[in-house]
Amino acid sequence: MKPFSKITFVLLFIGLIAGQSKASDRENPSLEKQNYTEQSSLFDQSSSISQFTDVQPTDWAYSALKNLVENYGCVAGYPNGAFKGGQAIGRYEAAALLNACLDQIVVTTEQINQLIREFETELAVVRGRVDGLEARVGELEAIQFSTTTKLSGKAQFIFGATGYKGSGAKAVSSGKRNDFLPNNFGSGGFPTDAASFSYDLHLYLDTSFTGKDRLHARLEAANMRYNAFGLQSATPTSYYSWFYPISPNQSQNSLYVNRFYYRFPLSNEFTAVVGPRVRQDDLLGTWPGLYPTDFPLFGMPIYAGSVGAYSLNIGPGGSLTWNKPIGDVNFLATALYLAGNGEKSNPNEGGIATNNSGSQGSIQLALKGDLWNIAAVWTYNQPGIYMGMGTPLWNRPTTDPNNSYGLGGYYILNAHNEWLPILNAGAGFTTFADNDPYDRQQAASWYLALTWPSVFAEGQDLGMSVGQPTFITKSTNGTPDDGGFFIDAYYKIPITDRIAITPAVQWASRPYGELTNQITGKDTFSYFAGILKTSFRF
Repeated sequence: MKPFSKITFVLLFIGLIAGQSKASDRENPSLEKQNYTEQSSLFDQSSSISQFTDVQPTDWAYSALKNLVENYGCVAGYPNGAFKGGQAIGRYEAAALLNACLDQIVVTTEQINQLIREFETELAVVRGRVDGLEARVGELEAIQFSTTTKLSGKAQFIFGATGYKGSGAKAVSSGKRNDFLPNNFGSGGFPTDAASFSYDLHLYLDTSFTGKDRLHARLEAANMRYNAFGLQSATPTSYYSWFYPISPNQSQNSLYVNRFYYRFPLSNEFTAVVGPRVRQDDLLGTWPGLYPTDFPLFGMPIYAGSVGAYSLNIGPGGSLTWNKPIGDVNFLATALYLAGNGEKSNPNEGGIATNNSGSQGSIQLALKGDLWNIAAVWTYNQPGIYMGMGTPLWNRPTTDPNNSYGLGGYYILNAHNEWLPILNAGAGFTTFADNDPYDRQQAASWYLALTWPSVFAEGQDLGMSVGQPTFITKSTNGTPDDGGFFIDAYYKIPITDRIAITPAVQWASRPYGELTNQITGKDTFSYFAGILKTSFRF
């Protein structure tokens, strides 16, 4: 508390006590002086409030009295250890108490002035720096992009290639693939053996109007449609990569709006998200994985192992999340709805809550601590919605709704030991309708991922994951041979705080699953892919 505030407090304190003096004392000054003379001889200076035998912590003025006694030494008691706080005092006694406090404050003020004189040069330097910072802030405010919006971005240069193995490798590398391949968009098969060099650009606009809300817009452009990692190439990596951001309706090298949504609190415990173009994970209360999405070579870890439940569709949608603290843990419950075709007005092609919305609804229940997270999810998928990465048999379209379930989470083990990893794990399960046109009944997926942040040096991150991409586990004809395994790994090497180089590799044992023979004309096929990605953040 500043000195003048102490004086104010002392005046108020003395005024309150003096106000309790007897009327006869106020009416007879000579008697008041006599009482002061008699009583002052009994005062004994105190240095600790514990010396007062009649003052208790429960007394209403205990804190104020303790401050005056122990910090300023300007309150005295009686030799017998009593303070007699309820006893009235005269004006002379009040004046003596005030004078003792003022003496202490004068000493304190002189000490402060001495320090100011001693550090006068340093204080002048600090004042100059503050003036300079104020001037720079003024310049930045004059030229800033917006008073409420922050612009940031990320650009990635991607150099990569694929290699094929097995008896079916020749058919794939030559581009001779038949109509069983999805993601082809009528372009036909073509060879994809050559190395490629492409880019992916993101621009982020984040706006806050209250400090607690967020209006998010993400603009994106790329030129990866026709290389081995592109969605339209129909290569095996197109089932498991996470590169190509442009939908079939978007042209290459065109900047378009990939996300646009608004997140805002309804109360201390409830948060809402709504937007005309929002992805499923943007609507959730938490994400059950810390495997970095900044390394978008391969997609299985990005889906937290539960591809059907976390299909990451984009479209108009909204959600409501309840976040309830329970001790050191937070319980989160989210309900969401997303319509992949919700921007259309023709009910035969889309719309909100129509038979052709291409919609999904999810319920997620999660527990989240400081170092861990676990979440369970159920998703109802309408026909026509993208179901996420997996084998060609899994990717075939559905004619009836299906239900997907997922369980996943993480634990930050390296919080206890830097050589231990962050553990990520997840699994998913999907059931199909009895009249599925491709006789599918059940599907599954899982992954296990480990990451070591700053493992050898600051900013150098190592990660690897293993699992099974989504595959059909049961059909009306028995158990199809649709399963396969994947392994991927990356190592991030920072060049500066905003530039990093990341080599990454992946191997998939049977990317075409049950349809391997129909697609390649042979029984065995696997692939290996590698990239060198340079990332720029701004």
